[in-house]
Amino acid sequence: MRNRSSLIAGVFISVALFSCGGGGGSSGNNPPPQGLTNCNQSGYNIYLGYYNEDPTNNPEDPTAGFLVACMPSSDGSFKSQFLFSYTGCQGGVDKGTVDGNRTGNNISGNWSGNVDGTNIGGSFDGNWDSARSRFSGTWNNSSGKVKIDFGSSCNYWVAGNGTWVLYGLDSDDGNLNIQVSGSSITWNNAITGVNGFLISFYDKQCMYDKISLSDCTTWSLSCPSSVSSLTYNSTPIGCMNLFGPNPLTSGKDYVVSITAFGNSQSDVKAFASKTFTAP
Repeated sequence: MRNRSSLIAGVFISVALFSCGGGGGSSGNNPPPQGLTNCNQSGYNIYLGYYNEDPTNNPEDPTAGFLVACMPSSDGSFKSQFLFSYTGCQGGVDKGTVDGNRTGNNISGNWSGNVDGTNIGGSFDGNWDSARSRFSGTWNNSSGKVKIDFGSSCNYWVAGNGTWVLYGLDSDDGNLNIQVSGSSITWNNAITGVNGFLISFYDKQCMYDKISLSDCTTWSLSCPSSVSSLTYNSTPIGCMNLFGPNPLTSGKDYVVSITAFGNSQSDVKAFASKTFTAP
């Protein structure tokens, strides 16, 4: 029995201080300021993405999660914070950190954290993928595959390795074609191999202020592949609310992100985000 809730529970919140050649912001040497606590600084931008566990290494319960990153436009160190789950076996929030450096288009660092009382950590590496305009890479658990076991009431596996991806806001990798009109959202649900979607809404300025998903999510829900539209604050038939919905503030900017997955939640088929202004 796994008690670590699917996609949203694997939230991996990365306060990463690295960037790409085409990621926007100012150019030139731009080392991250010490003690960065927000992304409201010249040369920095918010990126969104996901990570997943290797289903070959962890066929029992491979999980995907999400990332938010504040990224500068040049080389420098990066420091990250991430959440392993919203609801683990012991409740509360399990947190971890990533520290490392970006040299050119390469990312290299280490991550560490604690999941339900078990210390885990390892390497965190990647690079800028210019062909797909994204960062992508791998993470490894130095302890290998780890079982978190609280008996029959709650147990799950943490994979020994996996991958991660980050995109600039308003990216579309996989032709989800998100459209926003007022409080109505539509997307392409005719992507080959897709079995479901996870849709999340974020307060954009909050992400810049706090570099956080847990503090800035206004609504998150999972939907079957038959669903291709929704109206904010109205849960479509067949969908399940994971968090919220909380009301939007008229005139304020928000971001909707959609992750399309296949046979398992670690089988991500497409990812896209779209900025919109609440009516």
